[in-house]
Amino acid sequence: MNSRTFPSRLLVLVGCFALASGCQTLAPTQKAADFNELYVSGAYQAAADAALSNAGGLSTTQKPELLWSLQAGTALTASGRFALSNQVFDAAENLAKEEDTEHLARKGFEKLTSTLVNNNLNRYSPAVYDGVMINTYKALNNIFLSDAQNARIEFNRAADRQRRAEEHFRSKIEELKQKQAKAKDEQASSTTAGMPQPDRDQAEKTVYDAYPELADWQVYPDFVNPYTDYLHGLYFMLGGTDKDDLGKARDSLRRVAGMNPTNPAIKTDLKVVDNLIRGKWRKQKLNPAVWVIFENGLGPQVEELLIPIPLFVVNNKVEYSQLALPKLKLREQAYDHLELFSGKRSLGKTEQLASLDRVVQTEFKREFPLKVTEAVISTLTKGVIQYQARKEGGLAGALAAGIYQAVTTRADTRIWSALPKEVQVARVRRPDDRKLTINGPGLLTPLQIELPDAQFSIVYVKAAAPGTQPVYQIASYKP
Repeated sequence: MNSRTFPSRLLVLVGCFALASGCQTLAPTQKAADFNELYVSGAYQAAADAALSNAGGLSTTQKPELLWSLQAGTALTASGRFALSNQVFDAAENLAKEEDTEHLARKGFEKLTSTLVNNNLNRYSPAVYDGVMINTYKALNNIFLSDAQNARIEFNRAADRQRRAEEHFRSKIEELKQKQAKAKDEQASSTTAGMPQPDRDQAEKTVYDAYPELADWQVYPDFVNPYTDYLHGLYFMLGGTDKDDLGKARDSLRRVAGMNPTNPAIKTDLKVVDNLIRGKWRKQKLNPAVWVIFENGLGPQVEELLIPIPLFVVNNKVEYSQLALPKLKLREQAYDHLELFSGKRSLGKTEQLASLDRVVQTEFKREFPLKVTEAVISTLTKGVIQYQARKEGGLAGALAAGIYQAVTTRADTRIWSALPKEVQVARVRRPDDRKLTINGPGLLTPLQIELPDAQFSIVYVKAAAPGTQPVYQIASYKP
């Protein structure tokens, strides 16, 4: 091969990758904006239909797209289409399992495209909390469908996913060590071939300097999602059939109480389940109660942060060098809290049960070193291409390689954006006339709710943005 043709042929190859990446990411960006506009406005049914269309519909002949299935399932729950939401989440769960067990050849290809181009060219890789929330929403759907058996199954699956989270991240850490070792070996061979050795440590320091917020994040311990644990505990307290079920309820509620020591609803629930286990109280004799579960606001989005890397860190023979990494952007609450009334008499207000922002931050912080390593490897690999292009093709080759790096250096900003910012809860005595009014600061039209004739009721309320009218769904239990 003529040495002068090497950079050209190489850049044609990676240019094809870059073009494919651009074609894949441009349209989804507009689709995401359209979905978010509908979802933020509270038009959950229209948002669900749009997400289903983007996912590939409900066709049995082709696989749906995982991230759009997650968005659709959430919107379907909010719009009260629980059975269809379960169908969509079932498909999403199957896709997530495929990601875990995908063929080694595909994993190798995706690592290559991640290094030479960026991760947007690959399929969406679900977070651990994605899997937990899939099972949580399926359990919630089944509660509203009065399907106690399948609610139990989904809660058990969600609990098992949380238990296995630490194992997942241990394997991620091992993967990180292997990548770092391989990168150092490749750098050593490049240096032997005459290329100045990049300063990996300096590149990583530059990245961490751009993320000072990591040190301030108050993450949850052991990847526990308090929303999942609380619903798990509430289900086994209300729907449990024996002391084993009540024991599961107590274990979950204790974990949640440890993270929310002042929340009155959690304290009361834990007291009730303790007394039920001790035989002091009987469930049939408990006072009628109502739980209001409030999904408030919207969880984080991901933005791209471009971090210029000083050229001397890579080497002084390249024309361009920067990293692209994801950065969490937190969004606002819909309402500070909800107030509950029986007529004009105040019953109480909702208080925070779980911050989904913190759930996402917990995993983001744990995975961040891996993301940094991947970004540094990608940037330094592209620096090698620039160096070789300059060496073999002169200034024109170096400039072409610099343009290639600029075009392909993009962060993966995909995230399940339909999750709430936080979840609040209130536990109150059921009004004698079974009429519950829900109001709150900034809420223009109070919710007037007719409760079912049941000892226990759960009212699920959702509001995505300030000024939007909340929607609600009701489930009931008769011991």
